[in-house]
Amino acid sequence: MARNNSIFLEIVAPTGIIFAGDVDSFSVPSYNGTLTILPHHTPLFTKLTEGEVRVNSENKDTTLVISGGFLEIKNNSAHVLSDYAIRAENIEMAKSEERKRQAEQKLKEKLDVLDFTTVDKDLKMSILELKVAEKVRRRHGA
Repeated sequence: MARNNSIFLEIVAPTGIIFAGDVDSFSVPSYNGTLTILPHHTPLFTKLTEGEVRVNSENKDTTLVISGGFLEIKNNSAHVLSDYAIRAENIEMAKSEERKRQAEQKLKEKLDVLDFTTVDKDLKMSILELKVAEKVRRRHGA
């Protein structure tokens, strides 16, 4: 259970638990804009869009990328379920750039609607990963 002035946050993807712990606040991307969640938030269930998740805990910031998903909050506990999630420090720039290049190349081909949607999502996620990783690296002077 969360500390007195914190909320428990768990971010889960098919690969496992990406983040779990007591936090002071966190922000997630929703279809209505960014939601910032503080301790003792009212119960909530909402759909999330792809974007950056910012976690603040005891003066330490953690940044993650998610591909969308769902957020559920109840009893001072929050759970994010996503098809894909990665911590910013684990993003491999070279792999993201290669996935971006491959997606751009595939978009030049004639694709059916399903293939186009998949490739378009891959392109958006690789661009998002690169932006977030670069922003975090600049913030930390790396």
